Amino acid sequence: MKILMIGFWLTLWASAVMADLTVVQSLETTAMPAEPGKSSSMTMKMKGQKARIDFTGMPISSIIDLKSKKLFFLDHKQKQVMVMPLDLMQSMLAPSAPGATNAPNKSAIKKTGNVQTINGYACEEYAGSASADMTIRCWMADVPEAREMEPFRAYAQDAFNATSFGGMAAMKGLVVRSDSTVLTNDKPVTSRTELKSLSKAPIDDGVFSLPADYTVMGMPSPAAP
Repeated sequence: MKILMIGFWLTLWASAVMADLTVVQSLETTAMPAEPGKSSSMTMKMKGQKARIDFTGMPISSIIDLKSKKLFFLDHKQKQVMVMPLDLMQSMLAPSAPGATNAPNKSAIKKTGNVQTINGYACEEYAGSASADMTIRCWMADVPEAREMEPFRAYAQDAFNATSFGGMAAMKGLVVRSDSTVLTNDKPVTSRTELKSLSKAPIDDGVFSLPADYTVMGMPSPAAP
């Protein structure tokens, strides 16, 4: 799950837009300790101030509403919706993100100068380490859609700024591919995300509505000390 979340936040950080946009990314991970490797895909649909994320093979979805400043986690198996304030999500994400213990706003991830064409996009390569246990490479493309990406970008950056990912705020464009390796129990676990498709076809508003038959719950209160 940690590997999937890395791909999710990288996509969120650089793939949000004011106009309707659908981004499909493939997700692959090598075998983790006591777990087999996994392959799936992530579909992210964005319209105005809202975004929805779905994963293949996983009965969960997320809806982000910047206007109401809320994040909704949908559990399709249990037919439940967990509601979380975005501010709380940011505060939880920052300490758990790779490199959180490093100095803020000091990124070791830098442009390499290499340019590669991936899926028809001319991409600039960035590479480096986010912590002693994690290395990352990503390929960014300057496309017209990327110039419109601001509201969601700011949300994700606020969380990353508390980590060694903070310097990524200067990176502009669309993440076409990313490779990361994280040491888990002293074993390297590698993940890759890659852009499969990008569409600006109109999206129905109903995509961002909560199912009428789902039970809506707030975040559980922390246990008293």
